[in-house]
Amino acid sequence: MRRLVSVLAIFLAAAVLPASAQAPISPASRMDHAALFYRKRDGFSGMAAVARNHQLIFQRGYGYANLEWQIAFTPDTRFRIGSISKQFTAAAILLLQEDGKLKTSDPISRYYPNSPPAWSKITLRNLLTHTSGIPDVDFGLILKYSPHTPEELMKGIPEKPLEFEPGSKIEYGNINYMLLGRVVEQASGMPYCRFLQERIFQPLQLTETGCDWNSTLVSHRAYGYRPSSHGPVGVEDDDLSSIAGAGNLYSSTGDLIRWTEALHGGKVLSQGSLTEMVTPLLNGYGYGLQIDGEGKTLDIFHNGTVDGFFSCLDYIPGTKTTVVVLSNLVTEGNQTTPGTLALDTELVHLAMNGDAILPSEGKEASVSENILRGYVGRYRSSNPEHPLFVLLTFADGHLYVQNEGAKTSPSRMMAETPSKFYLAKQEAELTFDPGSGGLEIVDFSSIWGDAYTRVPESQAQTTKQGPN
Repeated sequence: MRRLVSVLAIFLAAAVLPASAQAPISPASRMDHAALFYRKRDGFSGMAAVARNHQLIFQRGYGYANLEWQIAFTPDTRFRIGSISKQFTAAAILLLQEDGKLKTSDPISRYYPNSPPAWSKITLRNLLTHTSGIPDVDFGLILKYSPHTPEELMKGIPEKPLEFEPGSKIEYGNINYMLLGRVVEQASGMPYCRFLQERIFQPLQLTETGCDWNSTLVSHRAYGYRPSSHGPVGVEDDDLSSIAGAGNLYSSTGDLIRWTEALHGGKVLSQGSLTEMVTPLLNGYGYGLQIDGEGKTLDIFHNGTVDGFFSCLDYIPGTKTTVVVLSNLVTEGNQTTPGTLALDTELVHLAMNGDAILPSEGKEASVSENILRGYVGRYRSSNPEHPLFVLLTFADGHLYVQNEGAKTSPSRMMAETPSKFYLAKQEAELTFDPGSGGLEIVDFSSIWGDAYTRVPESQAQTTKQGPN
């Protein structure tokens, strides 16, 4: 699963460009066309950049870094990057391991002597891979009552039972990397941000990346907004110092490209450490990185969100391409990112295949009727408590999809490949796994996700119907 995003919610949006429109020829023109499409249709606001083999091939801003003063984005505009910060923390841990100051196999109790007995089996590797079982903190309260001391952050957490046996499953939680941020400080003997500055930012000349976020300290910054019925409105500048390690950094498109090329080019870590970092474990998660696909479609990526900002950072080893999309417009609750994920996905598709079909261009691949009819059926979401059902039908040479029980008309699916489709009038992709009969539905209006399994015909009439 390339994206951790939510189940399908089929709602019609603005119309797309007609299929007869001529696609621009150059990759940069196609990237610009895609960004303009999502800017016009969904209100995307931010910067997008793509580099290949250390050459910048595309970089442009859409909208404003400061809407009130209509200050345009520039290549050095700084954005809060949320959980993309986690890969910097993971690299810091591995650097300290190379220094001989810790091991990823160390028990967390070595750095938290007063930790409860239940934590005795938890290692730094469990924290790095979100497999610790430690209950997460309330992210909203952290921001509301920031800044915190380490003791305040830990208050009440050790007393709670683990949610699962360490290493048995993955449950993404900021608490893991907040704890790792404190480990960096204890093992290095210096503040987290100072360690990153001396060991990563300065050596790589990441002059537009840092921890502090204040209008008097950070120049060329983007201001965060959320959509409203009256247009974008500004969000408060929360103090993120208490989530050091998990999501407190800011950066620019250029610095994130420089960082990614250096990391995967062996200029940050030894080959052994880099291999450890990008080796996928449960659900394809490495250390601060999600690993998806293989061969030419291998994508090493992570997204990040904090109030008012959403960021995407992808590295495609097959073509040595880095894709960065940074947005300063995020819906309340950080659950939707207007155009951001859809744009990032299109840029990644182009990075993997220059001839990729893009939803923003309104075109589709030719797929045989036999293949299309093979996808027809009723699909059930993987949520055991509140399952949703979608119906796929075939008519007039095309596939159609709708939520079971929905009163709206089915939406026509347009083919990108024989197994991947998109919905022309919304930010959604559907990918089939012909071998297992599974279906992944990617709704780019939200962050978290689910998968669907085809319901056997013998059970089609006996399963519970989904919501209207």
